[in-house]
Amino acid sequence: MLSSMRGNALISVLVLTLYYVGVVGGNDFVTMGMRRSRRGPTITERPGGMVMEGVGFQYTMRYQPGFHLHKLFALPQEDESPAPEPAPEMPMATPEPPPAPPPEPTPEEDPDEPEPTIPMRTTSAPVDPLPEEGSPSPSPGMDGMDGMDGMMTSPEATPPPPEMKPTKRPTLRPPARPSMPPAPSSTKSSIMQPQQTLKNLLFGSPIEANLILKQPSAPKSRGKGFLSLFEVIKFPNTKCSVSMGDIRTMEGVCYHEFECKSLGGIPTESCAEGVGVCCVFVNGCGDVTGQQIVYFESPNYPNAVREMMICVLILNVRKGVQQLRLDFQMFELSRPTNGDCVDDQFIVSGHNANFQIPILCGINTGQHIYIHVGDSNEGKVYLSVFVKVSSGGRSFNIKVTQVEDDLAPNNCLQYFTETEGIIKSFNYDIDGSIVDNREATYFNNLNYAICMSRMKNVCSVSYNTEQLGGDQPDFQIVNKDEAENDIISDGQAGAGIFNCPDDFIAINSVPLCGERFNDGRETEDFTMHATVRDTAAGPIILPFRTDAEYVGRGFRLLYRQELCV
Repeated sequence: MLSSMRGNALISVLVLTLYYVGVVGGNDFVTMGMRRSRRGPTITERPGGMVMEGVGFQYTMRYQPGFHLHKLFALPQEDESPAPEPAPEMPMATPEPPPAPPPEPTPEEDPDEPEPTIPMRTTSAPVDPLPEEGSPSPSPGMDGMDGMDGMMTSPEATPPPPEMKPTKRPTLRPPARPSMPPAPSSTKSSIMQPQQTLKNLLFGSPIEANLILKQPSAPKSRGKGFLSLFEVIKFPNTKCSVSMGDIRTMEGVCYHEFECKSLGGIPTESCAEGVGVCCVFVNGCGDVTGQQIVYFESPNYPNAVREMMICVLILNVRKGVQQLRLDFQMFELSRPTNGDCVDDQFIVSGHNANFQIPILCGINTGQHIYIHVGDSNEGKVYLSVFVKVSSGGRSFNIKVTQVEDDLAPNNCLQYFTETEGIIKSFNYDIDGSIVDNREATYFNNLNYAICMSRMKNVCSVSYNTEQLGGDQPDFQIVNKDEAENDIISDGQAGAGIFNCPDDFIAINSVPLCGERFNDGRETEDFTMHATVRDTAAGPIILPFRTDAEYVGRGFRLLYRQELCV
């Protein structure tokens, strides 16, 4: 029982000594003593130190300014004598040295600055040897320290480490109790690591302690993350293009290669000066995507689909996007029946409620449409292809672009920005590679606008029909009366609201129809095609409208913007 109490007392002395026996300044030191006490736990303060009484022991700590640490353990050779055997009730006696007046604080020092923290750190450094003969004598008033000679020896002098700012000393007392009076701070040294050898303190094992004052704002050591090992090069995810053979060119978005693969794209040629790759996104039936540019392909494209199917692509509209543009790279579905798409249908949904998009079928390769989504609350657009019969073949490849700039005018289904080009109605062509049963007709119930961007210094736009020949007329928009007779005779041009009441394309605010393209301004021979010139000011808009009864082949017009004369 006695040895157990002695071991507990020695461990308590060691813990408190390592926390409170530290260097306050270059010449300041804190000493500590211990003796038995039969009183209960109390804490009292007196000048130069503090007394803490626990159960069975009393610990005395005294602040001694101006005392050199190395003098505490260095004793003269002639005074060296074996330490007396400690009595059972006194495991360790440490007489208290007389207090010395504290030094006056310098102008740079703050007298109210808290005492620095002296954390404990064990090291694996070898134990220093005992002091040799000729060691410096202890200072006056330290004769009572002879009892500690058998435990603690002085290490060799070490150079002072770099300075660091002091921090607050931790306290073992509850916050409610009065705190110790702070000792004057010192700006001479912020880090000191004296090595002290405490021999045979714990079962005869030597322990070496380093007393370190830490900088209060020193950052904690952190392990490097994976991405911190690499320098990430950032570049804008702009549009890019890649050649896929001699004819086809595909567009994509410039990404890092690993980012492209993680998004489900296909990395192709390099971009961003070789840092990124042009990432092409190809999607099919049942996919959901929000990429800026994607290609919606039929199953096994470019091979034909010869079975019934329902194929839907869901487009998540990107933030701030007002329009989507669909370019029909390849579009061959079954032809319409009397102007209605019956067997195959391409349907767009999720757009603005006041914007009409016709149901498409037939051959529309090379065409494009704009989808206006700025007023839609869904945030999703659905592209659906329905194949209701298994006979025949069909195939499609639709490029979908979420437009952020160069927007089309509001509610324009088609928008042309070049100075010249070709405008044609849907399902006008009869040449195809997949569909077997082909017939060129426009659709019933059309009501959409074809818009054009007016170039700088342009005052007029000229239109001409191309004479391709063949079994069907190059220009054909049909109107019949109530008796189902043609209002405009075969091979004639019609102009005006009375001649073209139901189906027409309007240029210069004049409805045109019949089997000849002629408004009568260039020539009054309505059996001939003639140039139609739009000289109206303002936006260039060509409305196209049809009813639900009769259809014709449609129109294919070559347009050219003309400079002001």
